Amino acid sequence: MTQQQVAKALHISQSHLSDVEAGKKGLGTEQIPRLDSVLNAGGTLAKRWQDLHQEDGYAEWFRDVVTLEQEASEIRLYQSSVVPGLLQTPAYARELIRLGNPGAASAAIDEQVDARIRRQKIVRGDQGPVVMVVIEEHVLRRPIGGAAVIAGQLDQLLELASPPRVTLQVVPMDTPEHYGMDGSFGLFAVPDRGHLAYTESRLSSDPRDDQAAVNAYMGIFGDLRGVALAPHASRALIQKIRRELDAPA
Repeated sequence: MTQQQVAKALHISQSHLSDVEAGKKGLGTEQIPRLDSVLNAGGTLAKRWQDLHQEDGYAEWFRDVVTLEQEASEIRLYQSSVVPGLLQTPAYARELIRLGNPGAASAAIDEQVDARIRRQKIVRGDQGPVVMVVIEEHVLRRPIGGAAVIAGQLDQLLELASPPRVTLQVVPMDTPEHYGMDGSFGLFAVPDRGHLAYTESRLSSDPRDDQAAVNAYMGIFGDLRGVALAPHASRALIQKIRRELDAPA
């Protein structure tokens, strides 16, 4: 079977498949059984893929999102409750993972923290997607892990938020009701796949490529950027909150 035939069976471009073979891109979870069938691997390929991914620290339901992050040319994120994983410090991530997994062994938490921080290579490297983030002001003020942890998190936001690669905007606490109050979501622009939207809960994520959903979330994200502070004003607010943490009680 030719590369072109395999790509057609997987509903991806031949260039995408070439990048997969070169280790530059991945395949979505739903594409692995299809590839196994196309290559007549008898389940061997699917099992090997599952074995490898059981060791990467990511929950099964979240792996498609990680793949989208790696392949995207543009990422738009709105977070109403916590700092997005792509921008979290290890200490901040550890607190969230610990709270979400009561009773989990320290080694298991360490593995998940490491996995989350590995995702950040796309915002720290010389090449990567354009990332636009909108968060609520109360996210910056919630003392997750205590003053030292949130101070370190604010410092990292100031470090990483460097347009045009990463743009961060903050919705002030005195902003009236807005469409983002329905919950957090993300949008990905992925070559060969177009735009996808996803929402996430504690135990699931739901990437969707239907145009109606994508258009709806694109509109909401535009509205959120409109009510949020401009990037320079958002940076000034983060710096102000950071100074407040150092002020004498």
